[in-house]
Amino acid sequence: MKKLFTIALVLLALTSCNQGQKKIMFDLAHSQCTDVYKGHETYPLVVPAYTEMAQQLNAELVVNEEAEITPQLLKGIDVLVMLSPLSNKLQKDLTEVEKKTLVDFVKKGGSLIFFVDDNHRVDLSRYGANDVTRAFGIEFGEDVALPGNVGAVSFKNEIFKERYEIPYSGACVMTGGIPASVCMEDGWMHSSYVKLDNGGKFFAGGDTMVGLLLGYEDGVRKVRNGMETRWWGKDSRAFMTDLLEWALAK
Repeated sequence: MKKLFTIALVLLALTSCNQGQKKIMFDLAHSQCTDVYKGHETYPLVVPAYTEMAQQLNAELVVNEEAEITPQLLKGIDVLVMLSPLSNKLQKDLTEVEKKTLVDFVKKGGSLIFFVDDNHRVDLSRYGANDVTRAFGIEFGEDVALPGNVGAVSFKNEIFKERYEIPYSGACVMTGGIPASVCMEDGWMHSSYVKLDNGGKFFAGGDTMVGLLLGYEDGVRKVRNGMETRWWGKDSRAFMTDLLEWALAK
């Protein structure tokens, strides 16, 4: 009953949005924003920040709290944002219906922004990430063997207006797609993307820190102090705003 009620709320929100306004769905249905580290929660700030970014881009943000991702749920959605679960004990894995829906969504012209994290946080094989990404020639692998808090930078390209500094501390190896950002250490790929002829867009990231809008102006690379770390990478919000703007553009 609760699940049906949630779906009804989402669909009501979609139909009540301004006609012609583009819509971004922010997924929370796979335990992405479960508070793993008590006392260090960043999640309460994330959805309000994305709501502001959406408004800045003249779009509407719709939050999916717990509904299964189906074609019906994505009806009228232009961009779907999926950050990574951060606990392999709490993660909610993609169902077969969801995997097919995500792939079809992009192949039919939608835009999917899809982040994962390192394997000790999210069980990638169980989560089913590669069942989605391989459809677009992108694959996640083992964890990158690097010290923490090394940071990453974006390329100045069709997505990003600037060479943004973003956090990177624990990620999985990525292959495939057009590189969009790289680690500051050894050049490991941080994210990549694919565009389809029909306008569909798929963006994948191997570390979800930038999606969580982490990073500080005074961050220092390779300096760590547990959860008190001042993560290097001051431009997360600008990075994600540009990414949403690109994903919305048709």
